[in-house]
Amino acid sequence: MRDISPTLRSLGFLDSEIKTYIAALELGPSTVIEIGNKTNLSRQAIYTAIDSLVKQGLMSSVEKGKKQLYAAESPERLRSIAEAKLKMMEATVKDIKSAADELKLMQRGEKPVVKMFEGKEGFKSMFEDVVATKPANLWDFVNDDAFGQIFNEQELAPNKQTMDKMNVEGRVMALSSTPLSLHRKKTKGRQIFRKDIKFNGNITVYGNKVALLSLKNKLVGVIIESEEIAETMRALYQLAWDSRLE
Repeated sequence: MRDISPTLRSLGFLDSEIKTYIAALELGPSTVIEIGNKTNLSRQAIYTAIDSLVKQGLMSSVEKGKKQLYAAESPERLRSIAEAKLKMMEATVKDIKSAADELKLMQRGEKPVVKMFEGKEGFKSMFEDVVATKPANLWDFVNDDAFGQIFNEQELAPNKQTMDKMNVEGRVMALSSTPLSLHRKKTKGRQIFRKDIKFNGNITVYGNKVALLSLKNKLVGVIIESEEIAETMRALYQLAWDSRLE
């Protein structure tokens, strides 16, 4: 006779339950001691297995004289259990299919990660994120006058030195009332002269992230981590870089 243990395991039965049920089938109504002699299971394990099998309708108990006997129910009951579990799995598959679109949105690549920062300490944290990301390039769109009113050259010098050591290629498009000065290596700059362009912020695109910084009133920054958003902002930056700035 073939071993049906793997089949029963696939239905979720424990080894102790499988051994107890098969032993009860072969022995007929029997005591725990008799089942134990056949299975080499402890009495506690057998009692636990019997309790579970009784709840599933696979075993029953009967008193014979002063003895408590346990008997296995018809194997046909196993088929009913298998069919019930199959229906449950089919229902689960349908639920998963209906929720597939929502589950996809949970994937890291499609759901942006957003972090907020405040004040100068927050700006330091944003720069630390740039360093941790180790981007090949870093593109800035900034109101240089507003930026200079908040941060002085002495404060920014360590950041610029770090970028130079990392050999990061930079681009800067800046709204500035004075000639644009670039203090970093491998950095190209374009000054915006158009009078109809006004903004008080800074946008930085690096790696798969976009950092936005408000430079008016309260200093507030946001980092958005999303490959799709970063690619979109990089494309817009390229269009602006190639366009008329005067």
